[in-house]
Amino acid sequence: MLVYAPLTVGALLWAWGSERRLAWALEAPWMGGSYVFRLLTSLGLGLGLAIAVVAITPTFVERTRWGRDLHHELAELIRALSPSEIMALALSSGIAEELFFRGAMQPVLGLLLSSAIFGLVHVGPRKVFLAWIAWAFVMGLLFGMIFELTGILWGPVLAHVWINQRNMTYIRRR
Repeated sequence: MLVYAPLTVGALLWAWGSERRLAWALEAPWMGGSYVFRLLTSLGLGLGLAIAVVAITPTFVERTRWGRDLHHELAELIRALSPSEIMALALSSGIAEELFFRGAMQPVLGLLLSSAIFGLVHVGPRKVFLAWIAWAFVMGLLFGMIFELTGILWGPVLAHVWINQRNMTYIRRR
């Protein structure tokens, strides 16, 4: 969790230095409408994505070898965490990573490249983590599309935090 405070500061400084000033908003989103409409759309899409991903995760674990193998590897890391530690990790990772990868990086490097980099930072020490890289890339694309569409980062943050918290809890319990 120590990496997330510097990542957050880096995201805010990057956005400030690029004269965008705000890492949590885009000036020219794909959709129009009022801020409130776009905020509600962002949160609704984030919530829908989180619910879908959390619902499909057990299917990947039960029906795919890569899902089982990745579940096993991550369980070794997560098993020792308490529910409050899982919540703290989910909050810190979801907020910091969205601010950095979507809020600061995506407006500069674009959706595909920022999602690819997001996927690559999820590398692990074993071959099974290649599936996690691919999964993180896809999730980065989905989080990034919500941000591009609405111009508001809070939906992707909600989705990222919820997915991390629920899936880490699932991994810990199973």
